[in-house]
Order: sequence, then structure tokens, then C-alpha cells
Amino acid sequence: MERSEKERIITELYERLKQSQGLFIVGYHGMDVPTMEQLRRSLRGIEGELKVAKNTLMRLALTQAGFPTEDHLLKGQNAFVFSYRDVVQVAKALTDFAKRFPQLEMKGGFLGTKLLTASDIQRLAELPSREELLARVVGGIVAPIVGLLGVLQGVTRNFVWVLKAIEEKKRNEKEA
Repeated sequence: MERSEKERIITELYERLKQSQGLFIVGYHGMDVPTMEQLRRSLRGIEGELKVAKNTLMRLALTQAGFPTEDHLLKGQNAFVFSYRDVVQVAKALTDFAKRFPQLEMKGGFLGTKLLTASDIQRLAELPSREELLARVVGGIVAPIVGLLGVLQGVTRNFVWVLKAIEEKKRNEKEA
């Protein structure tokens, strides 16, 4: 590989690192091409991307982007998974895929520039998704408002009943 080609790849990896919310490093020794393509397709749907690159080139891109370089992560046959939106969904997709295909080995990664271990990725995958968390927040905000509306409706309803009772009482007094 020529120097200009290496520099292009490092720049490409650097740009992906800057755009991504997180990076996962996975070993894929023993996985065939159709299985890798299946993983790529599943990641695309959740704004993740799998990229295979030489460890030395990724190490240079990580250094350039200000990430701590961990030599134990960059050994062996690695693929790099970039998460551009929801890191939790990508972590879930990877751990689910690793359950079905044990050749996929979670090595570690980065959340922002914070180093993650394989167990950190597992814990990250157990968190609720971004959409679920947003739904919980919205539900927490809406619940008191719904309660207040119920109370206000009850007061109005009771007021109408009192007026109706007064009306009936007056009608009964006129008749008697």
C-alpha cells in the first residue's frame, strides 16, 4: 500500500471518529463475508457503520483525533464499528449479533473519548434506547399536567352537579 493511500485511509478514519458518538472494536476472526455483510446491514439501519482497517492505521487516526491508544485493543483481526447517533442501539445490535455468532468478539471501544471495556459495552447494551428514555421523560412531564386536568375537570363537574341540585330544589319548592 502506497503512502498516499495510507494517508487517505487515516484521514477517512479520522473523519469518521470526529462524526461518531462512539466507537466499538470487535474481533471477527472466523466470520465469513455473508455474515459480515449481514452485520453491516443491521448497523446501517441504526446509523452505525462497520469498517475494516489495519490496526496501525486506526492507531494513527485515534492518536490524531485525541483518543487514548490502547495496544491491547488493536491486536488481531479487528473491525471498527462507528455509532453516529444512538450508541446504546449499536451496542445492543453488536451484543445480539455476538450471541448468534460467537466469532464476533467484543474487545472494547470509546464513548466519546472515554475508554470502554467489553463489559462496559455489555452494560451499555442493557440500557434503554434513546427513544425509550425520551418517552419516559415526556411521560414524566405529562403526568402532572394530566393529573391537574383531571382535578380541574372534577371541580367543574361537581360545580355543575351542585347547580343542577339547586335547580331541582327550587323546582320542587315551586311545585309544593
